[in-house]
Amino acid sequence: MATAAVFGTGDIGSAVLRRLAGCEWIERLCAFDADEQRARRAIVDAAAVASYSKTPPVTEWEVVDMRDPSRIAATLVRSRPDVIVNAATLQSWWVISQLPGDVSRKLEQQARLGPWLPLHLLPAQRLMEARDSVAAHVPVVNVAFTDLVNPVLGRLGLAPTCGAGNSELLHAGIRVAASARLRVPIERVDLELLAHHYHVAYFWQRLEEHEPLARDTWHLRVLVDGEDRSGELDLADLLAEAGRDIPSGRAVAERTAASAVKNALLLTGDDDRPTHASAPAGLVGGYDLTLGPSGARLRRPKGFSSEEAQAVNERAQLGDGVRSIEADGRVVFTDGSASAMLDVLGYDCAVFDPGETEERADELTARVRALL
Repeated sequence: MATAAVFGTGDIGSAVLRRLAGCEWIERLCAFDADEQRARRAIVDAAAVASYSKTPPVTEWEVVDMRDPSRIAATLVRSRPDVIVNAATLQSWWVISQLPGDVSRKLEQQARLGPWLPLHLLPAQRLMEARDSVAAHVPVVNVAFTDLVNPVLGRLGLAPTCGAGNSELLHAGIRVAASARLRVPIERVDLELLAHHYHVAYFWQRLEEHEPLARDTWHLRVLVDGEDRSGELDLADLLAEAGRDIPSGRAVAERTAASAVKNALLLTGDDDRPTHASAPAGLVGGYDLTLGPSGARLRRPKGFSSEEAQAVNERAQLGDGVRSIEADGRVVFTDGSASAMLDVLGYDCAVFDPGETEERADELTARVRALL
């Protein structure tokens, strides 16, 4: 039996709480958020939903300032979680879509998600600083822009155990589609997959209408009972089907939450098991791995070295407007991405320094509010 702590109780965090509350393995569930009413309502709803089918876990909630690592640390000491799920962010991804149409389109199509990093990084960075100070052994599943946040934190020595969502959304959809096309039960279907958040955005935000998808930015192999059946399938079409079938808008929170709960339960389980997860151990993009009490251990695709596998996902991050992540955690954005942010928002940041996270986050928040 385990205690789970969830930071951030918005769309994804509240969905994580509902799913965890329904798990027999979770005996205690803690919700933390900067908004008192949101935290209380999310944990009450989770307990109520669970009560339809089982006895709910013991629940508690607390207001936590995600900018204050000492407050977060005190919360962790009191709650003593066995696993942490971070869904806290200073700006949900969908806020950009609330901007005027021409503005939001230019930001989505030209700036991409990369430059918004500070808004997702700050809560995760403060959480990892707090976790390392008082509960370094506790695994963390980070949901907030995991394919960029986790690698930056990794460069700072603060990598979460793994992420959730992103390539995991594609992995599940590809298995479903392959099962139907090959006419075999899904439990017999396994994948080798290297993919990135950009591949979700490519289909989900209809970026495919504006640019081709480079074949060297992803890898896919479909196996049935361990036998490679990829030759019977159009792999690019399979990837596209899975991407286009991801739930649109905020409805995607449910599937993202399901992947986060899958990872949290594996990390608190009795043994390591094969799965697929985004940004494990501070890496860019999603990988096949074993996940469990021993942590995250990569399973390289056949014929790939670790470096070659990582290079595939690092090429893909260009689609998120990220040219490179430097050894010290600085992020270099593509010229097009940085130029679009400057043109639309007046936000001038070609290279992001993690030491400026708070100032950059406040600046982005102010510039977005000025347009809403």
